[in-house]
Amino acid sequence: MNAPAHAQPNALADLVLTVVLPSLVLDQLSDPARLGPTWALVVSLLFPVLFAVWCWWKHSGWNVFSILGFITILLSGGLGLLKLDAFWFAVKESAMPLAFGAAFPVSCWFGKPLINALVLQPHIFNLRALTVALDTPEKQTRYQHTLLRGSWLIGIAAIISSIGNFLLALWLLLGKEPGSEAFVKGIGTLNWASVIVIGAPLCAIMFAVFLWLIRQFQIITGLERADLMNPGRTVRRRIG
Repeated sequence: MNAPAHAQPNALADLVLTVVLPSLVLDQLSDPARLGPTWALVVSLLFPVLFAVWCWWKHSGWNVFSILGFITILLSGGLGLLKLDAFWFAVKESAMPLAFGAAFPVSCWFGKPLINALVLQPHIFNLRALTVALDTPEKQTRYQHTLLRGSWLIGIAAIISSIGNFLLALWLLLGKEPGSEAFVKGIGTLNWASVIVIGAPLCAIMFAVFLWLIRQFQIITGLERADLMNPGRTVRRRIG
C-alpha cells in the first residue's frame, strides 16, 4: 500500500493569513489609540510567521514559492520596523519578483529547471507517460528547449511585475513619514493592492504559459491531452 500523500496547503488560508489579515491589522489597528504603528506591524507579522511554521510542520517542509512569500512578508515588516522610507520599500517590492523571474531561465542553464517545480507535478501531469514518450534524443532536445522558452516567458512576466511593484510602492508610500500611522496603513494597502494590481495579471500570464507548455508537450510527444494530464493512466495514441 502506498504511503498517503501529504495534504496540499490551503490556498485560501494562505491568502487570508498572509495578505488579508495582516493588511486589516495595519489598516485598522495602527491608530495610536489602538495598537499604534509599531505594534500593528509586529502583530501583522505574527499571522504569516505562525502560518509558515504550521505549514512546515503539517506538510513536512516548504516549497520554493512559500519560501519566497514568507521572505517577502518578513522584509515588509522588517523595513517598517526600521522606519525606512518609501524608496526602500519600492526596491524590496521590485527585487523579489525580479529575482523570482531571473531564477527561471538561470536554473535551466544549471540543468535543474525551476519551471519543473511550477508545472511538472505528479498531480498535474502523468509524468511516467511523459517520460516514456520522450524516447528519442530529438524529442528530449525539443522538450528541453520548450522548458527554456517557457522559463523565459515567466521571467519576462516577472520583470514586468517587478516594474509595476516598484511604481505601486512609490505611489502608495512616497511623501508619508516612515513609521507614521499613514505610512503603516500604506504598507497594509500595498500588501493587498500588489496582489490584485500586479499578482492577478501575472497569474493570468503564467496560466497562459502553462497552456502553451501543454500544447508544446502534445506536439513533441504525440500524446493526447487526456493521456498527458493526470491521471492519464491509459495512453491511447502515440505518434512516433
